[in-house]
This record gives sequence, structure tokens and C-alpha cells, in this order.
Amino acid sequence: MNKTIPVIVGFVLAVGPALPAFAQGTTTQPSVNFCTRVSREINQQVGQRILERETKLKERRGERETKLKERRDDRQERLREYRDRRDLRRDEHYTKLEARATTTAQKAAVVTFQQAIESAVSARKAAVDAANSAFKSGLDTAIVNRKTAVDAAIATLKSSLDAAMAKAKSDCSSGVAPATAREAYRTAVENARKKFQDDMKAAEKIRDTVKTLQDTRHAALKKALDDFKMAVEKARTDLKAALGK
Repeated sequence: MNKTIPVIVGFVLAVGPALPAFAQGTTTQPSVNFCTRVSREINQQVGQRILERETKLKERRGERETKLKERRDDRQERLREYRDRRDLRRDEHYTKLEARATTTAQKAAVVTFQQAIESAVSARKAAVDAANSAFKSGLDTAIVNRKTAVDAAIATLKSSLDAAMAKAKSDCSSGVAPATAREAYRTAVENARKKFQDDMKAAEKIRDTVKTLQDTRHAALKKALDDFKMAVEKARTDLKAALGK
């Protein structure tokens, strides 16, 4: 997500070059120069820069979505492989126990032990899957909310800039003093930039949401492990008592 920030900041900076651009001109007629340039150079310059930033933002989003899916698929595959290895090791352990059980009571104790362990494993898997699913769902929702907030901020910025440009053109064509038109445009653009920055700060609160999701998942995984260890220890204790050793 941090890689998106430079692109977003680019939207704020996109209108920046237009500010000094329309303020420059001859030392004798800077205001007249503004009205001459507002429809031709400034409008085109701002529009082109914002379009470029929007294109980059979409590209970054696509890259981010692809990487997120790849990481999730990789984690899921590693978890599946880990579980397969553990399942195989348990089966081998059960086989050894069954071979060592000679009496009916011992064989029954081994079966009980195996059932207890498998029940604990199933409970742990369910808890882990639930924690991961909740995290994934929460993160997806946070990403969508952030995207919505960012898009809304961009739309507001573009609308404000369009309104500022339309007002400047109207002022210049209706006889408003060029100096007054220029200052009004400058003020409108600056206000649009500040509003966009504030909106983006609010959108970046996703970091707090992600931190909460991470902490919640960590607590759930820890509890699943602790519960599993307790169940396994009880099963081992019961087995030892049943075998008399």
C-alpha cells in the first residue's frame, strides 16, 4: 500500500506546475498573460498531468492486486503442505503405537488417544482457517473502502479544478480584471489541493484497521495453539495412565 502514496501525492502535485506557470509572464502584463493562457496552456497542462497520474494509479492498483493474490495463494499452498506433512507424521506415529499395543486394553487406549489427537487437530485447523478467513475478509473490505475514499477524493479534486477553470474563463471573458481572475483561480486551486490532502489522510486510516485485524488474527492463532497443546497433553497423559507407563 505504501507504493500507492507517491502516485496519490502526484495528484496534489499535478496542479502545482500550473500555479507558477500562470503567475509568470512579462513584468508589465502578468495578469493579461494569465487570461491569454488560461484556456490554452493551463487547462491542457493540468488535465494532462492528472490523466497521467490516474493512469499510474490504476497500474499500481493492478500490480498490488496481483501481488496480493500471489501471496495469498503461496501462503495457502505452504499451509496445505505443512498440514499434509503433519498428517503423515501422525499416521506414522499411530502405526508405531498400534504395533506396540498387545492387550485389548492397550489397543483401546491407543484408539482413544488417536481420536483425541485427531479431534484436537480438527479443532485447531478450524480455528486457524476461521482466523485467516476473518483477516482476509476484513482486509478486503478495508481495501475496498480505501479505494472508494481515494476515488472520491480524486473526483472531488477534479471537480474543484474544473470549477476553478470554468470560473477563471468566465471571469476573463466577462470583463473581470485579469489580476482578480488570476488570484481567484489561485485561491480555488489551493483550496482544492488542501481538501484533497485532508481526504487522503482520512483514507490512509486503513493502516489502523489493518493493525487491528493483524492483532485479532494473532490472538486467535495463539489461542488455537494453546488449546491444541492442552488437548494433546491431556491425551498423552491419559494414554500413559492407560498403558501404565
